[in-house]
Amino acid sequence: MSKRHLKRHRQQGQVLVLSTLILVPLFGMLGLVTDMGYMHYVKMSAQAAAEAAAEAAIIDFHSTTGGASFTCGGNVVCASTPTACPTSITTPANSIEHGCMYAQANGFNSAGSVTYQTGRSATPPTAPGSGTASYWITFRVTQQVPQLFSAVLGNTSGLVAARSTVALMGAADCIYALNPNASGAVSVGGTASLTSSCGLLVDSSDSCAISTNGTATLSAPEYDIVGNACTHNPLTPSPRTGITPASDPLASLPVPASAPYTCDYVNYTASNWSNPTLNPGVYCGGIQVRNNNYTLNPGTYTLVGGGLTTQNANSNITGSGVMIYNTFDSTHSYGPIDIAATSTVNLSARTTGTYAGILFFEDRGAPASSDTYGGGATAVYQGTIYAKNAAITMHGNSSVSAAYTIIVADTISLVGTTGLSNNYSSLPGGASPIQLVAILE
Repeated sequence: MSKRHLKRHRQQGQVLVLSTLILVPLFGMLGLVTDMGYMHYVKMSAQAAAEAAAEAAIIDFHSTTGGASFTCGGNVVCASTPTACPTSITTPANSIEHGCMYAQANGFNSAGSVTYQTGRSATPPTAPGSGTASYWITFRVTQQVPQLFSAVLGNTSGLVAARSTVALMGAADCIYALNPNASGAVSVGGTASLTSSCGLLVDSSDSCAISTNGTATLSAPEYDIVGNACTHNPLTPSPRTGITPASDPLASLPVPASAPYTCDYVNYTASNWSNPTLNPGVYCGGIQVRNNNYTLNPGTYTLVGGGLTTQNANSNITGSGVMIYNTFDSTHSYGPIDIAATSTVNLSARTTGTYAGILFFEDRGAPASSDTYGGGATAVYQGTIYAKNAAITMHGNSSVSAAYTIIVADTISLVGTTGLSNNYSSLPGGASPIQLVAILE
C-alpha cells in the first residue's frame, strides 16, 4: 500500500473516532432534552391533578359544611402534616376524599403519590401573605419519572412535584340583594344616606338595580352588579357591572331547628313594664314586645309563626350572643320581623360555633315578606341578618354602634342615616361569617 493510501486510511479512522466521540455526548444531550420534555409534561399533569383535587375538595366542603368556625371530625378533616390519600376510592367519605378522587381520575393514584394537609383559623404555610383562612387545604402530587435516553448517563429516574392550596376566606361584601330582576334591589331614598365600610353585591339584572332618589347618598368601597346603577350622584368608585349572578352566600348554613316543634312558649308577651328576661327556646306564635324592656339571654330563639314585633319608643330589646330563627309550621302562620323605627334595639350575635356572626336567620322556605329593622340612630344589629326571601327596610343604624352588620335579603331599602361597619375581630379568624372560596396557589 502506498504512503498516500495509508495516510488516507489514517485520516478516515481519525474522523470515525472523532465522530464517535462527538455523537455520544450529542445523543446524551438529545436524550436529556427528550427526558426533560417528558418530565415537564408529567409536571404539568401533576399540577393539573393537584389543582383539580384542591378545588374539588374546597368546593364540596363549602357547599356541604356551613358556618365559619369548624371543629375536627366528620367532614372537617384535620391533618397538620401531609397525609397520603387512600388509593382506589370509589365512594368519598368526606370532602378531602372527594379531592383525592379527582387526583386519582387524573392518573395519580399510586400509594403516597398524592397527599393533603389542612388547617383551621390559620394562615396556610404555603401562602404566608394570604391572611387567616377559616379552613384551608393543600394537595401535593409527586411522581418518580423513569428516564429514557439519559439513563445511559446514569440518570435512571427524576422526581416531579406539584402543589395547590385553596381556602375559605371572609367575604369583602356585606350587603347582598338576591332578587334577579328587581328595580331598586338596593335603594336609598329621600334624604337618606348609607355609608358602608364593605361592598355591595346585587344580583338584579335591572338597569336600576341600585338606585337613589332625592338627595339620598350612597358610599361604599365596591359595587358589584349584574345589571346597572342609576343614582342621583355618580357612585365612587364606579360600579363593576355585568357580573355573573351570585348564589345565596349562606346556602350551606345548616338549619338550626325543624318541625315538629315542641312549644316552650305560646304567643309570648309580658305585661307592660315588667322588664322580663327571656331564655332561649321555641316561641310558638312569636314574640310581641309592646311596652316593655326585653332582655334576651344568650342562645337560639326559634320563632314558630308570629315573628317578632315591637310597637313604639317604649319597646326595647337587648341581647348578646343570640340568634333568632324565624320559621313557621302547619299550625303557626309565618310572621315577619317588624321592629318599629322608634324602638330601641341592641342585639349582637354569638362569637363561636357554627352560627358565629348570625343574628337573624329566616326560614329559607318562608313566603315572600316585608321585614322592618328599626331602632333609630343608636340601634345595634351586630351580626348577619339573613332573610333571602324578604324585602328588608333598614332604618337608621349608626355605623359606630355595631362592630359589623351584614344583610342578605331579596331586596334592601335604606331609610334614614344608615352605616354599616366591618370589624369582625370578635369572630373566628377575625373574618366575615360569609365565606368564599379562594385559590391561593
